[in-house]
Amino acid sequence: MQKNRIPILLALIAIALIGAMFYFVYASNKPKFDWEESSWKKKGYDEKNEQPYGTRMVHRLLENYFNSRKLVDIQKDVAKELPVDSISTGKNYVFIGEAMYLDSAGTKQLLDFVAAGNTAFISSKTIPFDLMTFVYFDECEAAPWNDYGMLEDSFAHFSLRTPALQDSSIKYFYAWQNKPRTYHWHFIEYYHFCDSLPQHPLGYLNKDWVNFAEFPHGKGRFLLHTNPIAFSNFSVLRPETRPYVSGVFTHLSEGDIYWDAVSRVPEEVGRRHNDSSNRSLAEEHPLTYILKQPALAWAWYLIAAMAITWLVFRAKRRQRIIPVLPKNENSSYEFISTIAHLHFREKNYAGLSTQGMRHFLAQLRERYGLVAPMDAETGLPRTDDDFFRKLSALSEVPEMECRRIFGLHANTVNYEPTEEMALDLHLAMEAFLKAAK
Repeated sequence: MQKNRIPILLALIAIALIGAMFYFVYASNKPKFDWEESSWKKKGYDEKNEQPYGTRMVHRLLENYFNSRKLVDIQKDVAKELPVDSISTGKNYVFIGEAMYLDSAGTKQLLDFVAAGNTAFISSKTIPFDLMTFVYFDECEAAPWNDYGMLEDSFAHFSLRTPALQDSSIKYFYAWQNKPRTYHWHFIEYYHFCDSLPQHPLGYLNKDWVNFAEFPHGKGRFLLHTNPIAFSNFSVLRPETRPYVSGVFTHLSEGDIYWDAVSRVPEEVGRRHNDSSNRSLAEEHPLTYILKQPALAWAWYLIAAMAITWLVFRAKRRQRIIPVLPKNENSSYEFISTIAHLHFREKNYAGLSTQGMRHFLAQLRERYGLVAPMDAETGLPRTDDDFFRKLSALSEVPEMECRRIFGLHANTVNYEPTEEMALDLHLAMEAFLKAAK
């Protein structure tokens, strides 16, 4: 009996050795680091991710950046967790990621947070148009907002205007397995800065393009940075780039920091939400890893084939009536209604009238290309007889009705507005938009 067991033991030992060999080969070929920058799997720029393109190092840096100040991680909702009151000033909101998404309530909360006297630092490759509508409401002449520009190169040099760095610029690059690759570097177009408006550059890309700028809003300010890769673990851990990161963070207010990770979305999602012209499929998507693994890929194809087969046979048995699709609606009106409801509930008729007029001017700018910037001293749009003649001719609405809208708005600015005054202004603008061609 013992002699019969010897071949079995040898076979088991051989199987164990073969298994160990395969495991060793697999482990040795497995990459040590994950070089994915994408946020599809919620890993890119994640504050818990210690891989090259996580933000664990910056998150730890900000935890103790100001003595006796705290770092608060927003867990679920910006609209509910970002404070806005008379004493919540000198605080900071920090977002670092490929792109961000805020609903109407979150956008309003962030705007109110900054307007109260706080600072919002946003480093992303694209920024929501819904937010920039308010941040860049007063536009430079013939310079409507059209998102960040893009430059493709293997390397980029970052520099700061204030504080000045010891070196004229610091070299950054995107790497995959420690090897530099071509990358899309983003910047703010120079024509978004003009002497008549307060926004100004704070840093540059290759000394020619603005990649860090301050946009004042109310009593606070927005700090917009166009290249979040500068704050990734890979960049922060390089000794030569640390002065740049420190220089950028000197612009924060000395107060509590609210870290926003819940608003982080992939770049493709952010651009799609902005109705960008870039409609191509993303190079990295949730199925990338599955399709790279042969076993998972075959399982995915099998499931897809079974699902299609089931749908085909089910469709033959039960053909449902094709419903009539509802007419597409402009979501901006829903956003306006939400903001109006908030002002109306608080009886803030002045704010309601101001927001209504701003959205009305935005409609005129989009439909007819007529620009009437707000006068900072009077709080009224700057218009003249030529403006009203053009507006009447383009919209086919009598000039008297056009002037009446701006007259009603002037009453809400010059006098304490009542509910009736705000309602008359709203009805006049609504009647114009319905009658306008």
